[in-house]
Amino acid sequence: MDCFPCLLQQGIRTALQHLKDEEEQRKMVKRIIAEMAAADDDASAPFIAHRIQRILKETLGVADPFAEEKQYYNREMLKLEDDFVQMLEAADDPLKAALKMASAGNVIDFAPGHSLSREHVLSTIRDTMKRELPDDVFNSLKAALENARTLLYLGDNAGEIVLDKVFIRTIKQFYPDLQVYYATRGKPIVNDVTEEDAYAVKMDAYAAVINNGCDIPGTILSLCPDSFVKIFNEADVIIAKGQGNFESLNGTTNHKNLFYLFLCKCSHFMNTFGVAQNEMVLIQNKIP
Repeated sequence: MDCFPCLLQQGIRTALQHLKDEEEQRKMVKRIIAEMAAADDDASAPFIAHRIQRILKETLGVADPFAEEKQYYNREMLKLEDDFVQMLEAADDPLKAALKMASAGNVIDFAPGHSLSREHVLSTIRDTMKRELPDDVFNSLKAALENARTLLYLGDNAGEIVLDKVFIRTIKQFYPDLQVYYATRGKPIVNDVTEEDAYAVKMDAYAAVINNGCDIPGTILSLCPDSFVKIFNEADVIIAKGQGNFESLNGTTNHKNLFYLFLCKCSHFMNTFGVAQNEMVLIQNKIP
Protein backbone atom coordinates (compact mmCIF):
# COMPACT_ATOMS: atom_id res chain seq x y z
CA MET A 1 0.00 0.00 0.00
CA ASP A 2 2.90 2.34 0.71
CA CYS A 3 3.94 2.13 -2.94
CA PHE A 4 0.77 3.60 -4.48
CA PRO A 5 1.19 7.26 -3.43
CA CYS A 6 4.90 7.12 -4.27
CA LEU A 7 4.24 5.68 -7.74
CA LEU A 8 1.53 8.26 -8.40
CA GLN A 9 3.84 11.10 -7.36
CA GLN A 10 6.52 9.74 -9.69
CA GLY A 11 3.99 9.67 -12.51
CA ILE A 12 2.87 13.25 -11.84
CA ARG A 13 6.48 14.49 -11.74
CA THR A 14 7.18 12.69 -15.01
CA ALA A 15 4.13 14.28 -16.66
CA LEU A 16 5.12 17.76 -15.47
CA GLN A 17 8.71 17.26 -16.60
CA HIS A 18 7.99 16.07 -20.13
CA LEU A 19 4.64 17.64 -21.07
CA LYS A 20 4.06 21.38 -21.36
CA ASP A 21 0.30 21.40 -21.93
CA GLU A 22 -1.77 21.03 -18.75
CA GLU A 23 -4.52 19.11 -20.53
CA GLU A 24 -1.97 16.58 -21.79
CA GLN A 25 -0.56 16.32 -18.29
CA ARG A 26 -4.01 15.56 -16.90
CA LYS A 27 -4.68 12.93 -19.59
CA MET A 28 -1.44 11.17 -18.81
CA VAL A 29 -2.00 11.21 -15.04
CA LYS A 30 -5.52 9.79 -15.52
CA ARG A 31 -4.05 6.97 -17.64
CA ILE A 32 -1.51 6.31 -14.89
CA ILE A 33 -4.26 6.12 -12.23
CA ALA A 34 -6.22 3.69 -14.42
CA GLU A 35 -3.12 1.55 -14.95
CA MET A 36 -2.44 1.41 -11.22
CA ALA A 37 -6.06 0.49 -10.50
CA ALA A 38 -5.92 -2.36 -13.01
CA ALA A 39 -2.68 -3.84 -11.63
CA ASP A 40 -2.78 -7.27 -10.03
CA ASP A 41 -2.59 -7.29 -6.25
CA ASP A 42 0.73 -9.15 -6.36
CA ALA A 43 2.33 -6.81 -8.92
CA SER A 44 5.62 -5.37 -7.69
CA ALA A 45 6.33 -1.64 -7.64
CA PRO A 46 8.94 -1.98 -10.46
CA PHE A 47 6.36 -3.68 -12.68
CA ILE A 48 3.81 -0.91 -12.13
CA ALA A 49 6.55 1.70 -12.67
CA HIS A 50 7.36 0.15 -16.03
CA ARG A 51 3.69 0.38 -17.06
CA ILE A 52 3.69 4.06 -16.05
CA GLN A 53 6.82 4.72 -18.12
CA ARG A 54 5.27 2.97 -21.13
CA ILE A 55 2.42 5.48 -20.94
CA LEU A 56 5.00 8.28 -21.08
CA LYS A 57 6.75 6.73 -24.09
CA GLU A 58 3.46 6.28 -25.92
CA THR A 59 2.39 9.85 -25.12
CA LEU A 60 5.68 11.35 -26.31
CA GLY A 61 6.34 8.90 -29.12
CA VAL A 62 9.92 8.59 -27.82
CA ALA A 63 11.67 5.32 -26.99
CA ASP A 64 14.05 6.80 -24.39
CA PRO A 65 12.75 10.03 -22.79
CA PHE A 66 15.67 10.14 -20.33
CA ALA A 67 18.49 9.57 -22.82
CA GLU A 68 20.12 12.99 -22.34
CA GLU A 69 20.02 12.75 -18.55
CA LYS A 70 21.62 9.32 -18.60
CA GLN A 71 24.42 10.45 -20.90
CA TYR A 72 25.01 13.41 -18.63
CA TYR A 73 25.25 11.23 -15.51
CA ASN A 74 27.71 8.88 -17.21
CA ARG A 75 29.97 11.66 -18.47
CA GLU A 76 30.16 13.44 -15.12
CA MET A 77 30.89 10.26 -13.16
CA LEU A 78 33.60 9.21 -15.63
CA LYS A 79 35.41 12.46 -14.90
CA LEU A 80 35.82 11.29 -11.31
CA GLU A 81 36.73 7.67 -11.97
CA ASP A 82 40.46 8.18 -11.32
CA ASP A 83 39.63 9.77 -7.97
CA PHE A 84 37.49 6.77 -7.02
CA VAL A 85 40.31 4.37 -7.89
CA GLN A 86 42.81 6.37 -5.82
CA MET A 87 40.46 6.29 -2.83
CA LEU A 88 40.31 2.50 -3.04
CA GLU A 89 44.07 2.15 -3.37
CA ALA A 90 44.43 3.97 -0.05
CA ALA A 91 41.76 1.90 1.72
CA ASP A 92 42.62 -0.72 4.37
CA ASP A 93 40.10 -3.12 2.82
CA PRO A 94 39.72 -2.21 -0.87
CA LEU A 95 37.01 -4.80 -1.54
CA LYS A 96 34.79 -3.59 1.28
CA ALA A 97 35.50 0.03 0.35
CA ALA A 98 34.59 -0.66 -3.29
CA LEU A 99 31.31 -2.25 -2.22
CA LYS A 100 30.44 0.79 -0.12
CA MET A 101 31.45 3.09 -2.96
CA ALA A 102 29.18 1.23 -5.37
CA SER A 103 26.27 1.68 -2.99
CA ALA A 104 27.01 5.41 -2.81
CA GLY A 105 25.85 5.81 -6.40
CA ASN A 106 22.28 6.17 -5.14
CA VAL A 107 23.26 8.90 -2.68
CA ILE A 108 24.65 11.43 -5.12
CA ASP A 109 22.19 13.61 -7.03
CA PHE A 110 23.49 14.23 -10.51
CA ALA A 111 20.47 16.01 -11.94
CA PRO A 112 21.54 18.44 -14.68
CA GLY A 113 22.35 21.81 -13.19
CA HIS A 114 23.14 20.34 -9.78
CA SER A 115 26.50 21.03 -8.17
CA LEU A 116 29.01 18.48 -9.41
CA SER A 117 32.23 19.79 -7.92
CA ARG A 118 34.86 17.15 -7.31
CA GLU A 119 34.98 18.11 -3.62
CA HIS A 120 31.23 17.68 -3.17
CA VAL A 121 31.13 14.29 -4.86
CA LEU A 122 34.18 12.86 -3.11
CA SER A 123 33.08 14.09 0.32
CA THR A 124 29.68 12.46 -0.19
CA ILE A 125 31.32 9.15 -1.06
CA ARG A 126 33.70 9.38 1.88
CA ASP A 127 30.74 9.88 4.23
CA THR A 128 29.02 6.81 2.76
CA MET A 129 32.18 4.73 3.09
CA LYS A 130 32.31 5.48 6.83
CA ARG A 131 29.07 3.60 7.37
CA GLU A 132 29.23 0.07 8.74
CA LEU A 133 28.31 -3.07 6.83
CA PRO A 134 27.04 -6.33 8.34
CA ASP A 135 30.29 -8.31 8.62
CA ASP A 136 28.52 -11.67 8.49
CA VAL A 137 26.93 -10.93 5.12
CA PHE A 138 30.09 -9.34 3.72
CA ASN A 139 32.14 -12.35 4.80
CA SER A 140 29.55 -14.65 3.24
CA LEU A 141 29.87 -12.71 -0.02
CA LYS A 142 33.67 -13.00 0.07
CA ALA A 143 33.48 -16.74 0.76
CA ALA A 144 31.07 -17.19 -2.14
CA LEU A 145 33.36 -15.24 -4.48
CA GLU A 146 36.40 -17.25 -3.43
CA ASN A 147 34.71 -20.48 -4.57
CA ALA A 148 32.99 -19.02 -7.63
CA ARG A 149 33.69 -19.32 -11.32
CA THR A 150 30.98 -16.88 -12.44
CA LEU A 151 29.51 -13.67 -11.06
CA LEU A 152 26.36 -12.02 -12.39
CA TYR A 153 26.10 -8.33 -11.47
CA LEU A 154 22.65 -6.81 -11.99
CA GLY A 155 23.03 -3.11 -12.73
CA ASP A 156 20.81 -0.25 -11.62
CA ASN A 157 21.10 3.35 -12.82
CA ALA A 158 23.14 5.42 -15.24
CA GLY A 159 25.92 7.43 -13.61
CA GLU A 160 26.33 5.02 -10.73
CA ILE A 161 27.31 2.40 -13.30
CA VAL A 162 30.79 3.96 -13.14
CA LEU A 163 30.95 3.02 -9.46
CA ASP A 164 29.74 -0.48 -10.38
CA LYS A 165 32.62 -0.65 -12.84
CA VAL A 166 35.13 0.36 -10.15
CA PHE A 167 33.66 -2.27 -7.81
CA ILE A 168 33.87 -4.99 -10.46
CA ARG A 169 37.41 -3.90 -11.31
CA THR A 170 38.32 -4.41 -7.64
CA ILE A 171 36.57 -7.79 -7.52
CA LYS A 172 38.62 -8.89 -10.54
CA GLN A 173 41.83 -7.83 -8.78
CA PHE A 174 41.01 -10.17 -5.89
CA TYR A 175 39.55 -12.96 -8.05
CA PRO A 176 41.26 -12.65 -11.47
CA ASP A 177 39.87 -15.94 -12.84
CA LEU A 178 36.27 -14.97 -12.13
CA GLN A 179 33.99 -14.68 -15.18
CA VAL A 180 31.82 -11.59 -14.65
CA TYR A 181 28.57 -10.75 -16.43
CA TYR A 182 27.12 -7.25 -16.11
CA ALA A 183 23.38 -7.20 -16.81
CA THR A 184 21.54 -4.10 -17.97
CA ARG A 185 17.87 -3.59 -18.78
CA GLY A 186 16.73 -4.88 -22.14
CA LYS A 187 15.19 -1.56 -23.21
CA PRO A 188 15.29 2.01 -21.91
CA ILE A 189 13.30 2.60 -18.73
CA VAL A 190 13.62 5.81 -16.70
CA ASN A 191 17.35 6.33 -15.97
CA ASP A 192 18.20 2.63 -15.62
CA VAL A 193 21.27 1.30 -17.39
CA THR A 194 21.12 -0.14 -20.88
CA GLU A 195 23.81 -1.88 -22.89
CA GLU A 196 24.56 1.49 -24.49
CA ASP A 197 25.37 2.94 -21.06
CA ALA A 198 27.57 -0.03 -20.20
CA TYR A 199 29.66 0.32 -23.34
CA ALA A 200 29.79 4.12 -22.93
CA VAL A 201 31.59 3.73 -19.57
CA LYS A 202 33.71 0.83 -20.90
CA MET A 203 32.23 -1.75 -18.56
CA ASP A 204 33.22 -4.39 -21.12
CA ALA A 205 36.85 -3.99 -20.00
CA TYR A 206 35.97 -5.96 -16.85
CA ALA A 207 32.74 -7.82 -17.58
CA ALA A 208 30.74 -9.38 -20.38
CA VAL A 209 27.81 -7.02 -20.99
CA ILE A 210 24.38 -8.66 -21.34
CA ASN A 211 20.78 -7.48 -20.90
CA ASN A 212 17.74 -8.96 -19.18
CA GLY A 213 15.43 -8.47 -22.16
CA CYS A 214 12.91 -6.30 -20.27
CA ASP A 215 12.03 -2.64 -19.83
CA ILE A 216 11.31 -2.98 -16.13
CA PRO A 217 13.28 -1.07 -13.44
CA GLY A 218 14.11 -4.37 -11.80
CA THR A 219 14.44 -8.05 -12.68
CA ILE A 220 11.28 -10.16 -13.03
CA LEU A 221 12.55 -13.57 -14.07
CA SER A 222 9.21 -14.75 -15.44
CA LEU A 223 9.38 -11.95 -18.03
CA CYS A 224 13.06 -12.40 -18.94
CA PRO A 225 14.16 -14.51 -21.93
CA ASP A 226 15.39 -18.06 -21.33
CA SER A 227 18.94 -17.07 -22.31
CA PHE A 228 19.13 -14.59 -19.42
CA VAL A 229 17.39 -16.88 -16.92
CA LYS A 230 19.93 -19.59 -17.76
CA ILE A 231 22.85 -17.26 -16.90
CA PHE A 232 21.01 -16.18 -13.73
CA ASN A 233 20.37 -19.72 -12.54
CA GLU A 234 23.86 -20.97 -13.37
CA ALA A 235 25.79 -18.03 -11.89
CA ASP A 236 27.74 -19.02 -8.79
CA VAL A 237 27.24 -15.57 -7.25
CA ILE A 238 24.79 -12.76 -8.02
CA ILE A 239 25.04 -9.17 -6.82
CA ALA A 240 21.73 -7.37 -7.36
CA LYS A 241 22.21 -3.62 -7.22
CA GLY A 242 19.42 -1.20 -6.35
CA GLN A 243 16.11 -1.31 -4.54
CA GLY A 244 14.21 -2.14 -7.74
CA ASN A 245 16.12 -5.40 -8.18
CA PHE A 246 15.40 -6.29 -4.55
CA GLU A 247 11.68 -5.50 -4.86
CA SER A 248 11.28 -7.59 -8.00
CA LEU A 249 13.49 -10.56 -7.05
CA ASN A 250 12.99 -10.98 -3.31
CA GLY A 251 10.98 -14.11 -2.56
CA THR A 252 10.98 -15.33 -6.17
CA THR A 253 14.22 -17.34 -6.35
CA ASN A 254 16.06 -19.87 -4.20
CA HIS A 255 19.52 -18.81 -5.34
CA LYS A 256 21.53 -19.03 -2.12
CA ASN A 257 24.44 -16.82 -3.25
CA LEU A 258 22.29 -13.87 -4.32
CA PHE A 259 23.27 -10.68 -2.50
CA TYR A 260 21.22 -7.47 -2.56
CA LEU A 261 23.03 -4.14 -2.32
CA PHE A 262 20.99 -0.94 -2.24
CA LEU A 263 20.22 2.26 -0.41
CA CYS A 264 17.04 2.30 1.63
CA LYS A 265 14.97 5.05 0.04
CA CYS A 266 11.44 4.66 1.36
CA SER A 267 9.68 4.43 4.71
CA HIS A 268 8.45 0.88 4.07
CA PHE A 269 11.96 -0.54 3.83
CA MET A 270 13.27 1.80 6.51
CA ASN A 271 10.81 0.11 8.86
CA THR A 272 11.50 -3.35 7.44
CA PHE A 273 15.26 -3.18 7.91
CA GLY A 274 15.41 -0.72 10.80
CA VAL A 275 17.68 1.72 8.98
CA ALA A 276 17.65 5.41 8.20
CA GLN A 277 16.87 6.88 4.79
CA ASN A 278 19.73 6.44 2.28
CA GLU A 279 21.52 4.00 4.58
CA MET A 280 23.20 1.03 2.91
CA VAL A 281 21.55 -2.37 2.92
CA LEU A 282 23.51 -5.55 2.18
CA ILE A 283 21.55 -8.76 2.64
CA GLN A 284 21.78 -12.33 1.40
CA ASN A 285 18.82 -13.89 -0.34
CA LYS A 286 16.49 -15.88 1.87
CA ILE A 287 15.28 -19.15 0.39
CA PRO A 288 11.47 -18.97 -0.02
